[in-house]
Amino acid sequence: MRAYRRVCNYATAAIKQEAQYQIPTAARTDKTNPADHDHHDESKFYTIDPKTITSLFQMGGLPKPFTEQTQMFAETALMVRKPALEVIRGLKLADYQKPVIRYLLYGQTGSGKSLSLAHILHYAHNSKFILYHIPYVPIWLKYDRKEVNWSTTKNGLADIPLIAAQWLKHFKHQNEVLLNELNLTTSQDYVWSIRETTPKGTILNELITHGINRAKYACDCMDILLNELKAHCSNNKCKMLVAVDGFNAFFNEKTDLKTEDRVRVTPQQISMVQTGLSAVLSDWNNGAVVMVTSPRAALNTKRESHLPIYLCGRQGFEHIDPFIPVMVPELTTTEFNNMLDYYEEKRWLQKTGGRKELEFLTSRLPAELMARCASL
Repeated sequence: MRAYRRVCNYATAAIKQEAQYQIPTAARTDKTNPADHDHHDESKFYTIDPKTITSLFQMGGLPKPFTEQTQMFAETALMVRKPALEVIRGLKLADYQKPVIRYLLYGQTGSGKSLSLAHILHYAHNSKFILYHIPYVPIWLKYDRKEVNWSTTKNGLADIPLIAAQWLKHFKHQNEVLLNELNLTTSQDYVWSIRETTPKGTILNELITHGINRAKYACDCMDILLNELKAHCSNNKCKMLVAVDGFNAFFNEKTDLKTEDRVRVTPQQISMVQTGLSAVLSDWNNGAVVMVTSPRAALNTKRESHLPIYLCGRQGFEHIDPFIPVMVPELTTTEFNNMLDYYEEKRWLQKTGGRKELEFLTSRLPAELMARCASL
C-alpha cells in the first residue's frame, strides 16, 4: 500500500510539473506567398500547402531528414531567412531584358542552403517562372548501378538515359500546367530515327513526353528542351529560373559511373552535365540562375572548406563568373530559439532547458539541431 501511495504521489507531482510548464509557440507569419515576405518575417516560420509541396518537391528538392520530419509534424513549415529574402528581392528588382543574373548560395554543411533554395523555388513557382530544377547533382554521378551508354549524337560523351527520363518527369511535374498555358512549341524539326520525328510547332509537353517514353532519347530531349526554353525566354514568351543544388559536383575529378565497355567517365564526359553547365550560362535573358555549392557534394578528399572557389576549382569559378555570392550562415540567436520553440510546440523536443548546451553541440546549424532534437 505504501509503495502504491508513493507511485501515486510521484505521478501527481509529474502532472503538476507538466501543468506548470507552458509549451512555447513558435513565431509564425501569416503570409503564405513568398512574394509577400520581407524583413519583418525574418526568422519566422511559414507553411507551404500540401498541393504546392506535391507540385514542386514530390520528385526531389527537399532534404530527406526534413521530409521525414514534415511527415511526422503533418505540415511543411519553412523558416524565412535572410539569404532567401536577398535572392527573392533580387529576382523582384531584376531587369529581365538583360542577361540573366546568377546567384550562388554557399555555406557550411547543414546550414540550410537547400531549404533556402526551396523557399526561392516556391517564390518562382508562384511568380510564373518555368523551373529548370536539378534537385541534387551528385545523384547523377554516384552509384555504379546506372545504365551508361556512349552518346550517338555527341561524340565523346556518355548518356545516362534512365536518369534523364526521370529528370524529365520531374520537370513535367513542376511545369506541365504553366507550359500548357504558355503554349510553347518547338522551333524546328527534330529527327530521332527513320520513323520517329518531332515536327516544328510541337508543344513542349509532347517533346518531354517523348523523352520520358523513349528513354534512349531522354538526354537529347533534355538538351533540346533547354535550348528551346532559352530561345522562348529571349523572345519574351516566358521567364525561367534555373536552380541547381550540389553545383560543385559538376567539377569533381571522377564519378562512380562506368560505360558498358567498363570505361569510368568523368563528370565532364556526361552529356547531362554539359546540359547543366549550359543552363547556368548567361547567354540568355528573361530569367535567373540560382546555384548551391556544398562540401557534401564534393569528393570525400575535398571537403576542408565551404568556399566556392575551393569546391568548384578555377574552372568552375570561371564558368559562372560573374555571379552574386550569398552566404547561408548558421542560425542567428533569434532563429535558433524560434526553431527550438517550434520543436517544443510540436512535442518533438520534450526535455526543456539545455539550450546553451544544444547551441554548443550544434554550432547553431539547423541540420545538426534537427538531428540532436530527434535523439532527445
